[in-house]
Amino acid sequence: MIAAVTMAFQNAATTGEGLTQFLPQPRTVTFRVTGNGSVSAGAVTIECCPSMTPAPLPGSGSGAGSGTTWTSLTTITVPANATTEYRADSVVGSVRARISTPITGGTVTAIGVRQEDQQGWRRPLGEF
Repeated sequence: MIAAVTMAFQNAATTGEGLTQFLPQPRTVTFRVTGNGSVSAGAVTIECCPSMTPAPLPGSGSGAGSGTTWTSLTTITVPANATTEYRADSVVGSVRARISTPITGGTVTAIGVRQEDQQGWRRPLGEF
């Protein structure tokens, strides 16, 4: 069981943009990237679309050429059988965890946890 999880951006994935979440107000979010299995290569890029309008849904033209500009916050090399974290302060707009280098030898799970959840405050899953 994963406690205090706010949003799963990637779940046991090897490629793809993952889910997008819109944050209407600045928030502190810790991104947890977990390599599942003997991952030998792969990276996840945490991205933000800082405009105040939600980004298009995956598969609806949110890639290159659609007019959506994503800004890279950081790129995380996926560890084998381990978890690494990245804390993003004052994130606003749409965020996602895109697999920027395909995962080999396993999968990756990337979740976002709000600051409130880290302090023990609880909100329903899916309410970011």
